[in-house]
Amino acid sequence: MVPTSGGTAAIVPGYAGFSYEKTHIVNGSLTSTNTDLIGLFKLIGSPVIRLGADDVDNCTWGGTKAGPTAPSGQPFTKVVVSGMVDELCDFLAATGGKIIYGVNYHSDDPTSSAAEAAYAMGKCGSSILGFEIGNEINRFGAWSALQTQWETIATDVVATQGADLVGPAAGGGNAVALTTPFAEDESAKFGSKLVILTSHYYAGTAGSTNTIDWYTNRIQTPDVTGDSATNVDGLVGTSYYTNLAAVKYNIPQAWRMGEVNTFAGHGEEGVSDTLIAALWMIDLVFVTAENGATGINLHGGETGMDGSKPFYYEPIKESGGVVVDAQPEYYGQLMIQLAGTGPLVTTTMTSPPEYFTAYALKADGWISVMLDNKSATNAVSATVDLGTPVASASAIYLQGTPAGSLTAAEGNVTVGNATVSNAGVWSSTGTYTQTTSGNTVSVYVPAASAALVRVIQ
Repeated sequence: MVPTSGGTAAIVPGYAGFSYEKTHIVNGSLTSTNTDLIGLFKLIGSPVIRLGADDVDNCTWGGTKAGPTAPSGQPFTKVVVSGMVDELCDFLAATGGKIIYGVNYHSDDPTSSAAEAAYAMGKCGSSILGFEIGNEINRFGAWSALQTQWETIATDVVATQGADLVGPAAGGGNAVALTTPFAEDESAKFGSKLVILTSHYYAGTAGSTNTIDWYTNRIQTPDVTGDSATNVDGLVGTSYYTNLAAVKYNIPQAWRMGEVNTFAGHGEEGVSDTLIAALWMIDLVFVTAENGATGINLHGGETGMDGSKPFYYEPIKESGGVVVDAQPEYYGQLMIQLAGTGPLVTTTMTSPPEYFTAYALKADGWISVMLDNKSATNAVSATVDLGTPVASASAIYLQGTPAGSLTAAEGNVTVGNATVSNAGVWSSTGTYTQTTSGNTVSVYVPAASAALVRVIQ
């Protein structure tokens, strides 16, 4: 699944980031005083935030007013004011992260959307990757019917010096129908001001009568469509065609999977908030990177944002603007951070077991090999051939208890035999030396686990 459409296959800094509902700016969570959330962000580097989703088209700009004085819960206001942006900018400064900042499309009020963008640029423009206008606008019609309104808002937004554009935040299955014509039209109109393409992907929809086992099986493979670049509804197809557009139309920072998670509709309880979601997320990162992406943004929020249904798939669970815990998906993000950054190394597997995937990247001074075993019953004894002599190798594991449980929940999931505290404190006690011989490393990967192998050559 190395890309054939061009682009760079690599894990770059800030790759595994977060997507939030726009209302996440209104409840005193994204502030410089939220030390727990800041600690969790910094543990996985400086992740990129995408602020938008469904609530972006429900929120309006309220101008110059004070932000919240303390964290709060629902009901959430839909009016964004300058004080909230001030707090957000302070949060970004504290974490060192960047943001894709969403503004309203649906209300068709270019003046207000541009005023909000201008204020944000004036407050912390160096932290803003670009402005995303609306969310999944394909819901409102074909691109040909949406283009004029989008361009009118975009023109007003980029009138602010330094403001760039991100888009189109295309819903799942729309990489060809929306992302591609959008890239063609808007790269021609705005040139290098269109800096990132964004597409969305979910492996299915939550809330059906299907069993937990059915949902679990759905994400035991990277792509339920069979890893086909021709299927625009699948992960590989979405990634392939978005990358194809980014390369063809010379988008400066390529593309991100701007909103992504296990199952649309806020996730499936007992699956999206368990170990299998973290193991699936590792596949997600590498499949998108193989297809030229520069990052993913795992979606989440609090109950009361985007409706009344709880969020089961959020990497970091919050209530009333306060961190409750780091969920299993966060542990997958930690594994990606530990792997390091660098170009991917093409991997091949001989007679791979079912639900087993392998990836590698060339980090700074070592090779990281990720072995991802999503079988609940079968351990794998893998022999990794690096092609050149190996000096040493060590492994750290993402796993849960009881052993073999793909649906191990928060508190029973560890990286390096250690959990992550609410404040982002993690103290690994489990790095294991691996047996090497010539060009090879022998690695045992238990059922329902992932092994990150660091190889020194």
